[in-house]
Amino acid sequence: MRLGLDFKFVFSYGLAKVLWIFNKEEGRIYMETIVMRQPDDFHCHLREGEILKFVAPFTAGIFGRGLAMGNLARPITTAYDAVRYYREIVRACGSSRFKPIMSIMLTKKTNPNIIGDAGKRGIKTLKLIPGNTSTNSEDGISLWDIERSYLNLAAAQSVNMVFSIHCELLSDESGNAIPEEERESKAISFLDQLITFLPKLKIVIEHASTRDMIDYVKRAPENVAATLTLHHATLTRDDVYEMDGSIISHNYCKPIAKTADDREAVIEAMMSGNPKFFFGSDSAPHLESAKMRFPPAAGIFTAPVVLPALCDLFERRESLGRLEDFVSRFGSEFYGLPLNSGTIEIRKREWIAPEYIGGIKVFLGGTRFGWRVDSPIGLA
Repeated sequence: MRLGLDFKFVFSYGLAKVLWIFNKEEGRIYMETIVMRQPDDFHCHLREGEILKFVAPFTAGIFGRGLAMGNLARPITTAYDAVRYYREIVRACGSSRFKPIMSIMLTKKTNPNIIGDAGKRGIKTLKLIPGNTSTNSEDGISLWDIERSYLNLAAAQSVNMVFSIHCELLSDESGNAIPEEERESKAISFLDQLITFLPKLKIVIEHASTRDMIDYVKRAPENVAATLTLHHATLTRDDVYEMDGSIISHNYCKPIAKTADDREAVIEAMMSGNPKFFFGSDSAPHLESAKMRFPPAAGIFTAPVVLPALCDLFERRESLGRLEDFVSRFGSEFYGLPLNSGTIEIRKREWIAPEYIGGIKVFLGGTRFGWRVDSPIGLA
């Protein structure tokens, strides 16, 4: 607490409350504490085995719920797989009240019966990572073949599952590779076809990273939304590639960061108050050995810093009043889930993020943040 305290006062933004302190000695007003509804992470990679035990608490210590992606070494493709993985996550999170939201992967082996069973077992999401687009997606269908999965998607619609899509097109109709910077924009035409065929299917474009995609989501029907990440609101292509074209491995993810204008579009969407855009971290930890190979594993470990970094970002843009909706409301409403009843407290306290945690590089490690979350793990 600073000396010379005169008085405190509180501003409220919905459930969120911001405590301000007037310092008489300095003649200044300080923003001291934010209390807001506990957030959710609608896109996280919690891994499995020993890594799961290590990284899951960084998500569970902050978020009420997290949508667990199923692209494991043995992908989660059935309700049985998802229930088993759910139990593994819960065990790894210990006494936390964190609730995983489960998904199954859309692969070449998926059929409507599998999806119907998953829906009946409470699985919320059918996830597509097109074949070889990202980690453990070898059995994913290509966007060029997505029409063959329309019966599966119709089954998902019938049981009120959300279709979650890593929306990138790897190659053109002739099989020529599309540059990474263009893959997201080139995939938009497939969304138009899908929406025409299944107009009531809820669709989430994961980790939208281009102005083209964000503009598309804005004009799409209400059943189309997008998750946005911290790293796409922070990085550009220049942070991913050296001048000679070599990869800066710790900033390498898929989809890759794009131009400064694309980054600005992500930030604008985050702070727009448009319920079509909500938070999904895409936190994707990899051991150092996987990040330093060639090509490096795609993924960035953002969970330990994500909420303080978002507070800093929203504060710089004078938009802290919009943060709670983005991380705690819009995603839950789109998925038809009740809002979290608990709250989280974020204090105006400087701290420096560690560079590494357990052999995993932390995104923005070494950065001094202005906000700190009171969490059980004490790092974020």
